[in-house]
Amino acid sequence: MISPKRLVIEYEDGSIKSSEFSQLSKEAWHELSRLGLCPPPPQPAKILDHYVLMRWKDGWQEVVGIPKMAAELMRYYTLERTEEVGRMAFDVAEDYPLLFLIKRLPREIENILIVGPMGTKWYILEEKRSVKEGGKIEHILYDKKDSYPREPTEGWVAQLKERLKAELKNKGLTAERLLSLDETQKAQVSREISKALGIRGMEKQEDVCGFIQRMAENHLALRQ
Repeated sequence: MISPKRLVIEYEDGSIKSSEFSQLSKEAWHELSRLGLCPPPPQPAKILDHYVLMRWKDGWQEVVGIPKMAAELMRYYTLERTEEVGRMAFDVAEDYPLLFLIKRLPREIENILIVGPMGTKWYILEEKRSVKEGGKIEHILYDKKDSYPREPTEGWVAQLKERLKAELKNKGLTAERLLSLDETQKAQVSREISKALGIRGMEKQEDVCGFIQRMAENHLALRQ
């Protein structure tokens, strides 16, 4: 949806006054949409417990939400038959793991970041071994039995946090200020920041907004 940016009022004498749309109340925005002057305000995205950010070797980044209280990467491997598909399994403290299928260059993912209410976990993927069985080949890039998360205070993760902080500063915001905005403003700013950081939703756009807000919450937690 294309969001309106500015409300312009022209008077009889030709003078004009304008206001940023983000400064309007939600009630005013709804009334203008009722008159057919703009689309209705976007619905606030539900913030999930965890978000997984994946970064490919070519710099492409995608995020996907996990609506579970616990999330830990169990295993990542690609399954090669006629075509190759990545399988990402997460331990979510339930009877069965949660599985995501990765179709875009599955063996080219090099970083995975899980962001949740209790902090972040960073995983670096690299092919450890391959297993051939019948007409398929499994390429194992991560298995918690013989791997472990990295400290999320250096490398790519540290750069990501600095870029997020810089984008907030460019908008005259802090993490605390971002989280205090109303839901419409928060979603709009989160989309703009994610675009600047080159982060896309793997399944839905709401995951992008939730990821940015979880990152902001983690930044505040580190300061307390």
